[in-house]
Amino acid sequence: MRDKTKNVEKQLQTEEPPQQEVNVPGDLNQIEDGVMKKMMQFFADEMLPVFGISKKVKALAPTEQVRMELKKGLQDFNLVMEDNSIAHFEFQSTNGGRRDLRRFRLYEADTSYQLRQPVTTYVLFSGNIKNPKTKLKEGINTYKIIPIIMKKQNADRILRQLKEKLKTGQPLTRKDLVILPMLPIMGGKISIKDRIKTAYNITKNANLISRDDVRLVESAIYAMATKFLDKNALNEVKEEFTMNIFGELIVEGREKGLMEGRKEGRKEGRKEGRIEGRIEGRKEGRKEGRIEGRQEVITEQVEKKLKKGKTVEEIADALELDEVTIREVIEKLSGKQLVNA
Repeated sequence: MRDKTKNVEKQLQTEEPPQQEVNVPGDLNQIEDGVMKKMMQFFADEMLPVFGISKKVKALAPTEQVRMELKKGLQDFNLVMEDNSIAHFEFQSTNGGRRDLRRFRLYEADTSYQLRQPVTTYVLFSGNIKNPKTKLKEGINTYKIIPIIMKKQNADRILRQLKEKLKTGQPLTRKDLVILPMLPIMGGKISIKDRIKTAYNITKNANLISRDDVRLVESAIYAMATKFLDKNALNEVKEEFTMNIFGELIVEGREKGLMEGRKEGRKEGRKEGRIEGRIEGRKEGRKEGRIEGRQEVITEQVEKKLKKGKTVEEIADALELDEVTIREVIEKLSGKQLVNA
């Protein structure tokens, strides 16, 4: 996708504005917005058929349009399609009615003018939005968007199909994976907690897909869990995620972000960063956790707290880890075996 983007820049007859890293807002209402943007960035080819769009993607298109009054119009996502038209996407968890339609119309007009290409706007509605306003008639003109209503898609049916696929020995594809983070915002009778747990278990069977892609999907699933689950349900899901290395890194990253805040976010993310840190308000993102980085952070925190005279029980409680793990770290630091107290 990145190579395609570079090849079509001249064809669009415009210079793409500097890319701005997507900072997922701390507001929980915006979590799925950030997840969808990230998924679209890496899995656009697989996601469009899920939305009923048959055109092929040619490249990513700019999402930032600067107007004469120097106000920036930040759109959610733009794609260059195979016919050079622009597919403009907006991800909405609230229904703004006519006001949103006016904003989308402005984005569409700006993009069409600057890129000199026709633009079609698709709006993905999540939450409980089932019948959004899709037309705006003003003067002699009627503006339309193409709605994608996530509540009309059935999460139960999708999970049944994926389970049957695994049962019959069929390999999972990228298209199968990209739909998993969207399960919480779909309709269906299965609880959101069980959707998330099942989705995560399905990723563990994606043996023919690169680990980088699988890890990105897993982090997106966990991000959605932080929005839609209460504390108890989230802790239960967290246990599922900590069953493999990356799951542990995601959870640890989120907890570190909560404890040390935004100031510590950049330091913690010096190697790969942490996606969950961004979700909790950190400015620095992360691309991928490493085992060495996680152990280094835990060891560093334990050592600091030991110097402050904290007990094993106090350290375990502060870091939300079990005492066995804390004792193992202390033994490595001291080279001596601790006696259980």
